[in-house]
Amino acid sequence: MMKTSSYLLMGSLAAGFTLTAQAAVLVSYETGNAYVSADTTFNTTATQTGSSPYTYVNAFSDTTQLSPATDYTGPTFYGGYEFSSSTVARGITRQQIRNYAEGDQIYMQSFNSGGWLNSVLSLHGIYVFLQQDFNSGYNTGSISLEGVSMIWDGYGNTAGSESFDFEGRLAIQINGTYYLSDLVIDLSQYNGNVDISGTTLTNAKWAAYTPSADLDFDAGSASFIDLELTSITAVGIYFEEDGWNGTDAANAAYGFGIESFTATGSVIPEPSQMGALLGAVCLLSVLVARRRTKS
Repeated sequence: MMKTSSYLLMGSLAAGFTLTAQAAVLVSYETGNAYVSADTTFNTTATQTGSSPYTYVNAFSDTTQLSPATDYTGPTFYGGYEFSSSTVARGITRQQIRNYAEGDQIYMQSFNSGGWLNSVLSLHGIYVFLQQDFNSGYNTGSISLEGVSMIWDGYGNTAGSESFDFEGRLAIQINGTYYLSDLVIDLSQYNGNVDISGTTLTNAKWAAYTPSADLDFDAGSASFIDLELTSITAVGIYFEEDGWNGTDAANAAYGFGIESFTATGSVIPEPSQMGALLGAVCLLSVLVARRRTKS
């Protein structure tokens, strides 16, 4: 009986170790959701801060939520963004959770009925989900990031054969500092999707980013380094197109809608917990060995 009970207890402890390593959903803006019953404007919105170019900014904040404070049932998110046009005095006309039958989107668009002919356009921004709003069991303590998946719609109003090089990068926060990945996501796809995990994620490099100082990330002068993806306190997506020429062929300068965003990870046990578990396993191993010797 002693031998059987020891094996069962050792098995339970081993299972405890295994569970800490299994990836679970940290936070999810779910595909096919019904988070709003009608188009619902963000909690904060952009205001005009300059002309020539005409610039519209919603300053970054991770203390005041960007997601709607009412009439919205999805996960809370934070962030900031800016849009500029060299000649057209028109700002961001949609900054909202947009109600769609197939699933509500985190959506942005700049619409002008006269088009954007000969105007140079730029867009930069970031959305982040904070650990405090992660799923229960993952909203405190040390968390590792093990995967990110996203589905989105993106398009831009461009002149002639010019491409719309709308790019995204993963965003994380560790020890109070935000970082962006050297992994680049093509956000100009309509119904695009990406799943970043395994070695693709662990081999990524990261550069410090301070969105509160400047939303526009300068990848050319950034220093990308290796990071342990532990002690994660925020995860999200950075998006940008540094400058493209608009036309009068379409009324929307761009459209960008996030259909889903999911981050997975696991809890990292505290050293004291690991020590206690290892000590218990070692003790039971000794007891089992002695039992075998006496048998």
